[in-house]
Amino acid sequence: MSRSFKNLVSTAIVAAAATVVIAAGAGGAAAQDKKPVTIALFVAIQSNPVEQMIINTFMKVAEADGAAKFVVFDSNNSVPKEIANCNDAIASKKFDSFALKSVAGPPLMNCAKDALKAHIPVVAFGNALGPNPNTSARQIAGLSGSVIELARTNGITIAEMTADACKAKKADPCKVIYTYGPLAFDWASISRKYFMETVEAKYKNIKIVASGLNNFDPNTARTLTKSLVQTHGDVDVIASDGDLGAEGVIAGLKDVGKTPGKDVLVTGGAISNQGKGLIASGEMFGSTCLMPVTEAETAAKFAIMAARHEKIDKPDVEVCRVYAATGVAPIETANMDKFTPQW
Repeated sequence: MSRSFKNLVSTAIVAAAATVVIAAGAGGAAAQDKKPVTIALFVAIQSNPVEQMIINTFMKVAEADGAAKFVVFDSNNSVPKEIANCNDAIASKKFDSFALKSVAGPPLMNCAKDALKAHIPVVAFGNALGPNPNTSARQIAGLSGSVIELARTNGITIAEMTADACKAKKADPCKVIYTYGPLAFDWASISRKYFMETVEAKYKNIKIVASGLNNFDPNTARTLTKSLVQTHGDVDVIASDGDLGAEGVIAGLKDVGKTPGKDVLVTGGAISNQGKGLIASGEMFGSTCLMPVTEAETAAKFAIMAARHEKIDKPDVEVCRVYAATGVAPIETANMDKFTPQW
């Protein structure tokens, strides 16, 4: 190797190293330029797997940001607990913004208003925050953002899917059992309300023969199913407002010697990876859209922007309607390949 070539290689290596140092320095400077912010993250019930996915996603967004931190407050599906958590967070004067998932919209309005009075920006996510549970738009003056999965949409879609299942079963009248999550949680109570109302208004061939609490818990749903099917052995469809409940329904039907997907059609909601697998196997008829990762990513970014007093261009989001390839339609065999579950 000639001396001139050696010099050329050495010069290139030094230049490349200098470039890396400059780039790293620039990146470090960019991270340092971000205002460090601490945000209170209020969740409905931390032990729920969907909520855990949401929490994990918030933490990943904070990690990617490099200068943001989320502190979790678990409401444990209790309105008084969430109000107490909110008051404690305001009194601590430690938080630059709130990401607020309300257990129930109307009772948590004052939490948001009190935070705003204390000059703490608030982003509502998950459930509608305000007197109207049927809109993703902000309902409180001064809210920075609203990132919502409408329970009303879930209830209506479950009713539509149940009608599809009745048609597939060729049952007229169609005997249906409905199982639902904790009614203290607005999302479950509103979903149930609109399921019942939609069935009554649109599907005269559907007869709701029984209903009961699955508590978003497969074991509870399994026990409930065995009890209800003993009384209503000729049921055609068992509808649930969530896939966790549907999993328990499927297990309960097997316990009493019935074949899910044949003897009784089972519908779920808030589609999970396991739920999609059950649709593919034929044991579950369908499910509904829920996008916890997208919901959390969007809400986390909004909360960080709000904490830094940055402008949010499109602050009102109904998650599935905006982001899902299937929109808010039932997710069944024909279209399930268009949707990738997020939990």
